Amino acid sequence: MAEKEHPFWSFVADEAKKWATRVAFAGFAASLVLVFTPTTDRLAAIWTSPEQLTEIAQKLDVLTQEVKRANGEDRVISEAPGFSYVKEPVYLGEAITLNMVVKRTRTGAGCTLLTRTALFTDETNIPSAGGSQKPARQVGTTETPMRLVLDVPPQVRPGRVTVYLSLEFECGDKRVFDRTRPVPFMLLPPG
Repeated sequence: MAEKEHPFWSFVADEAKKWATRVAFAGFAASLVLVFTPTTDRLAAIWTSPEQLTEIAQKLDVLTQEVKRANGEDRVISEAPGFSYVKEPVYLGEAITLNMVVKRTRTGAGCTLLTRTALFTDETNIPSAGGSQKPARQVGTTETPMRLVLDVPPQVRPGRVTVYLSLEFECGDKRVFDRTRPVPFMLLPPG
């Protein structure tokens, strides 16, 4: 007489066959991945990753400097665009009044202005320096309107002239030089 198979053990045996088939397919797929994936490239990438990270860090440093330069944060002083002008008319032999709105950048917040020199460029395109002056006050990190009276050097010819300030700062233990943007004006012959 044939023994009747118990349904529970039949179920367990079927599930074990399914599990074994799944494991076999997963093992086969994993072996295909290992065979067709170049492990030497992966190992080489792991081996050279410190050098690659150093290269990426250097590129980030350069990019940070470029962004600072683009934003003007590598400079000591910043001007509000469109607020710098010379009060006109200006006649040869007279002093000019240069109006500007300036502030210190984060880089220049701890610096001290030592001297400022006005540089004038006429149509000959040769800069002529005015006298160096000590600042009457220091500018902070908020926009500050400035009104400077500057003597025009006698060699500057009448016509279109630009003026900018060459600035010397002491930032900690080093000297740093910066300059303002050129401001154009008309220098008229003596009236």
